[in-house]
Amino acid sequence: MKTIVVLSLTLVACNLVSNLRAEEFDTLLFSDEFESESLDRRWGSWKSESMIRDGVLVGITPKDADHPSVNSIDFEPQSDLEISVSFRFQGSPSLSVMIRDLDYKGSHAGHICHVAIKPNSVTLYDGKTGLFRKDIRDKRKAGQKLDAKTKALVKRKTSRNSVKLDQDAWHDLVIRISGDVMEVFVDGEKTGRLRSEGIAHATKSNMNLTTVEREVLYDHFALRAR
Repeated sequence: MKTIVVLSLTLVACNLVSNLRAEEFDTLLFSDEFESESLDRRWGSWKSESMIRDGVLVGITPKDADHPSVNSIDFEPQSDLEISVSFRFQGSPSLSVMIRDLDYKGSHAGHICHVAIKPNSVTLYDGKTGLFRKDIRDKRKAGQKLDAKTKALVKRKTSRNSVKLDQDAWHDLVIRISGDVMEVFVDGEKTGRLRSEGIAHATKSNMNLTTVEREVLYDHFALRAR
């Protein structure tokens, strides 16, 4: 991928990201072009066989794993964030970008909010007060049915959006979190927006690239704050 053509695409992607910013996220917390032979030491891995291959991060879930592959970055607590990454489906049916606060105990594993990407959908979640809220997650994990009121609450904390993504092509993803609003852009087009109180959590401190099954390719990763 590290060719003149890709470099040109990178410049285009950078311009897209710059043009997308309604407000400036000018504090770079971490970035990675995956040029090294192995993952940068700041990346954490869990239930993962992810690796660097040909200058990109390859997200891989082990065949016998009971959880999708997780590659994570810890950072100083922030409220507002911008995450940008290029991705390409490589056999996997979906990927997620998840934001957590590992010190927060009111939701499963500190989940605050996340975005799930499939070839035909982009879904935004307020996990803190919705899907991953501890009591709701515990009921779901135990196989208990949610009552109508809880189902309606979870629905309000979710934004599902239809897209049509070429699974054989690279795509540029930007996620911007400002206050209680999360917006998602794919290839320069706004594809989703969710306003929900849990998104405004003030001490977000962990970001996951979560790969379902095998494989997703990632490149041009950047994490920014105000």
